[in-house]
Amino acid sequence: MTLVLLLVAVSAAPDRPAAPPPRPAVPPGIDPALADWTPRPAVGKAEPWERMTDKDWIDPRFRDMNTGPFLNCTMQYPLGKGRETIYKATVVRVGAKDEFAAVFDRSTMRVSAAWAGGYLNHSDRRFGLLNTPTPKGEMLSADPAGPGWAAPNGTWDAPKPFTAPLPREWVKYRGLYVHGSRVIFSYTVNGREVFQTLEPGETNEGTPTLVRVTEVRPGKAVVTRGTPGPNGSHVVTPADITSVTRESLRGSLKSADTTAERAPSRLTKGGPKRWGDPIVTQLVRGTPAGAFALDTLTIPYKNRFGALFFCTGVDFLKDGRIAMCTCHGDVWLVTVEEKEGTCSWQRHATGLYHPLGLKVVDGKVVVLERGQLTRLHDLNSDGEADFYECVSNDWHTGAGEHSYDTCLETDPEGNFYFFKTGDTHLPSGGTLIRVTKDGAKAEVFCTGFRHPIGMGMSPTGILTGADQEGNWMPATRIDQYRKGGFYGDMRGHHRTTPPTTYDKPLCWLPREVDNSAGGQVWVPKGAFGPLSGLPLHLSYGRCRPYVLLRQELSDGSAQGGVAGLGIQFLSGVCRGRFGPDGNLYVCGLNGWQTAARADGCLQRVRYTGQPLDVATGLEVRGNVLKLTFARPLDPKSIAVIDNYRCAWWNYRWSGEYGSKRWKPSDPNAEGQDDVPVQSATLSTDGRTLELTFTALKPVMQMQVGYNVKAADGAAVTGSVVLTINSTN
Repeated sequence: MTLVLLLVAVSAAPDRPAAPPPRPAVPPGIDPALADWTPRPAVGKAEPWERMTDKDWIDPRFRDMNTGPFLNCTMQYPLGKGRETIYKATVVRVGAKDEFAAVFDRSTMRVSAAWAGGYLNHSDRRFGLLNTPTPKGEMLSADPAGPGWAAPNGTWDAPKPFTAPLPREWVKYRGLYVHGSRVIFSYTVNGREVFQTLEPGETNEGTPTLVRVTEVRPGKAVVTRGTPGPNGSHVVTPADITSVTRESLRGSLKSADTTAERAPSRLTKGGPKRWGDPIVTQLVRGTPAGAFALDTLTIPYKNRFGALFFCTGVDFLKDGRIAMCTCHGDVWLVTVEEKEGTCSWQRHATGLYHPLGLKVVDGKVVVLERGQLTRLHDLNSDGEADFYECVSNDWHTGAGEHSYDTCLETDPEGNFYFFKTGDTHLPSGGTLIRVTKDGAKAEVFCTGFRHPIGMGMSPTGILTGADQEGNWMPATRIDQYRKGGFYGDMRGHHRTTPPTTYDKPLCWLPREVDNSAGGQVWVPKGAFGPLSGLPLHLSYGRCRPYVLLRQELSDGSAQGGVAGLGIQFLSGVCRGRFGPDGNLYVCGLNGWQTAARADGCLQRVRYTGQPLDVATGLEVRGNVLKLTFARPLDPKSIAVIDNYRCAWWNYRWSGEYGSKRWKPSDPNAEGQDDVPVQSATLSTDGRTLELTFTALKPVMQMQVGYNVKAADGAAVTGSVVLTINSTN
């Protein structure tokens, strides 16, 4: 796309600013593209990072990462002449030297396959994130996916594939415990509590073997475990007893001891610390530059675990520690020591499946994995999670390479919200899902999403988010969601009758402003000076923050735009939270065409109290566009219409990737139309600029550039991009 060139011809007349001098050196942390008063045109080739493709993201490091005793994933194993896929898989290491491995299906409560002599083969594509791992070793057993236990009526019938769990009255996955190198699964069958683990053993012939240990707690129902079909082996546990069984996956066990001392539940009280002392790094305080200072909480990119730091979620515990998750499966707890200027990084959890959202709820870290909402419990207060509780996993998970579960927000009632991207052939693909606080119900809230990775929730329950330019997305869009809404991607509309249009966005964003959107975060009351109470929008692609300007409309919808804050982050920021200190903390990651300079980042934005010359309010009424600024403006410079340059254009909604710009004056002509300002005045508050046009109308994209003065004579230069849905 071609960037609108918002430049004005200015002279040295006393009632308007002189032509801007040559650009000075840009202070650290400030985006050079926003240091001038308007964006610059796209000249020549795109930036190198904009030309990257899959070959640029081949990275083998995930192979060497210590992911702990288990890894949640979608995986495949050989079966006959083909492969079987387990969609909600947990792959467990067994033995002091990883002698064995096995896959547990969290949809069916079954150990579906086991092997010896290795763990997993991983893909190197997209930093290892386009990864459906396969067994690395000799297969010991491999069964078709199916129920691990009989249904309450004694049958084994269940529709394939198992992209979602079996009904709760049949089985319900509760989570897993970690005790040293041991993993203990916890679930219910017909209402009875079951604990199951895998351990090394020895056959009568002295051959090492993999042993499955199953403990069934007392209950009213008779339960049957085994393999489906008339020839399958079944183990029946009568009602009202505790049963502990040990079974070899090859050969007969040398010892079949089933005493209570071997019961897996004994390992559910919290085990020894696995990851050692925290890693200490430097807190780098940024030099104040204008209204903000940007601090960097240095990430331990090189560490003894080989852990990767593609950072995807951040929030705060009650004691002020930061909880942060990474896309390759970790959760870290970070303690900032301001006086010492250090950050201590404690590895809290690992082995999670592409966690792309994190929220602290009632003092516990809740992580959104692909296919599961997981609450972490530190049972013995040593800083490491011992119980990975499944809050809910009731939605479908497919094998699509780009099919992620992204973001995590809660409303004032405590309900969870997140996106399920890709896999639009499944009932929950391309949707926004709401899960009740207790995890009892998961439902589709709205539909029509491509690959959104950003969401935000206001203190009053306004839910926002952003989807990316692509097929059925003519440009990046920021939305304010409502239940039952449809937001553009026809592949995920999930309606009996296909829609003919979409719910209008809060605003569209041209690629030069945001080629790939992150989330939104609302400034708390009393924080960040003139931005108090306003939402901020984070750009993953451009690594920048913007103030998000909203205008509520009479029909309950909204329209708005964004204005840049002049900050450049180290990575593609996708999440932000305000800390107890009133500062903004953001985290981000690399990959998928972003201006990121590091794998990931955790950075802090501090408000300095210096003037902030950015629009903080937007309103369209009739032919008047009102922009409210953070401080009083100079009436003389405001009145000169040559100090403004405005243009607008539309996009086309189609199955094609993105859209060109199309003139509102001629829908069949490429480009944009200039929109001259007829008059400019200052309202009685001294801060609201009122621009009058010949005729304003609904338009998908408008850009307004200004080059005026503050009341004290300081230059106020910049631009706002907005969408006009209504002029009423």
